[in-house]
Amino acid sequence: MSMLSRDIALNDAIMDLLDNCIDGVHRQYKGDAEKSLEMYKGYFGNITLNENEFILTDNCGGIPLNVAKEYAFKMGRSDKYDNDDDLETIGMYGIGMKRAIFKMGVAAEILSHTTTDTFSVIIPDSWSTTPEWYFDFSKINYDDIKQRLLTYGTSIKVTNLNPNIQSQFKDEAGFITELREDLQKHYGYIIKQGFTLTVNGKLISAVDINILTSNRKIGQSITPYFYSNTINGVKVDVIVGFYRQPATSIEIDEELEGNLAKRITENAGITILCNDRIVLYADKTYLTGWGDYPVPQYHTQFIAIAGVVHFRAKNSLELPVTTTKRGVDTSSPIYSEVKNKVKEGIKYFTDFTNKWKTDSEERTVLFSDLKPIAALKLGQESSELLDPKDKKRNDSAAYQLPDLPKPIITKDKDILSISFKRHKNQVTLIKDTYLENPTATPNDVGAWCFDQFYSQTK
Repeated sequence: MSMLSRDIALNDAIMDLLDNCIDGVHRQYKGDAEKSLEMYKGYFGNITLNENEFILTDNCGGIPLNVAKEYAFKMGRSDKYDNDDDLETIGMYGIGMKRAIFKMGVAAEILSHTTTDTFSVIIPDSWSTTPEWYFDFSKINYDDIKQRLLTYGTSIKVTNLNPNIQSQFKDEAGFITELREDLQKHYGYIIKQGFTLTVNGKLISAVDINILTSNRKIGQSITPYFYSNTINGVKVDVIVGFYRQPATSIEIDEELEGNLAKRITENAGITILCNDRIVLYADKTYLTGWGDYPVPQYHTQFIAIAGVVHFRAKNSLELPVTTTKRGVDTSSPIYSEVKNKVKEGIKYFTDFTNKWKTDSEERTVLFSDLKPIAALKLGQESSELLDPKDKKRNDSAAYQLPDLPKPIITKDKDILSISFKRHKNQVTLIKDTYLENPTATPNDVGAWCFDQFYSQTK
């Protein structure tokens, strides 16, 4: 029990239990493609925790008795277990629920109510001293527990918490706040699809990753990179693009001075999903191609670039995910192949950013008519803005390769570039006082000042 829980973080252990809730939803909808966009609506997971107990209650269908006997309470997953073979679940190793319980405490009560069975499993304090791995279950009357389970679902209650867990569960400003942030990031897609998630009664909001794209179909315009393929039974969708305008000179200066607000840069980077779970959020490291030739290392200049990679497979063992399901297995051949596509996508937009480094009215105009599309939904719903079938490189994969605008480079050797710095408050004062454009950049302000003084001089 000690070895089982030692190498998993407490947040990850809790999310293992939530993954079981989501797998329960998949069992309810049974792979019905027509319901896939709405299958999470109406389902919930409610977490209550304090220094005395941890409780997770859901309405995701409960644990079928045969699943409890053959999988849920066993240590490890039997080759004979095939209940979820046709579903895009995330359970792989058969250790998630047990590991999570033992990470938090030594006693637990699990209640399950399905359309066919209602039962309880009680793990007493003394269970850890028994010589064999057996759990007793009891069939019970639903009327006796309906105050805790309002409908078909599961309730997991862990008590006799480990001392270090008790201290974390009463740390509202620290651990609980961090847990809420992690849940928002890792379950953002599912929450966006209608799943309700709460911690101590506080609703966890969805996270949005919107990629900007142009409505124009002809000529150069800002559109995302899109790649779609099925590799050894794993469906892969990749989208990379801009989620906002490129960094302004003020933002770059603030980063150099260490004053850039966290919210400005935290959504940049590559997000990876496996069967609807976000296993890596807004990564800006070598793991997703940043700093891996020919892609440059991430820095503030690239805060407008984001992307999403979604892996889907009915055999969860084929997914490039670690045992904690909160990281990417870089040794996976599928991931290595897809990472090259991610790098290709990033390179389009780092090259664009390098060519359009300077704030300018021309650059602002390029972003003025762009429409955001929900990147997390790609692969599950069609978009009139994405037509990957237009451009193919081979018979299996579909691509949309962006044809991004290039700045007009003047050959006039008499044209000079002027660059200087002034305090932000001074620049803002001039913009607000004299310029009618509220979105004017510092470059716009500087050019206006020069033109005014030049006209008087002339």
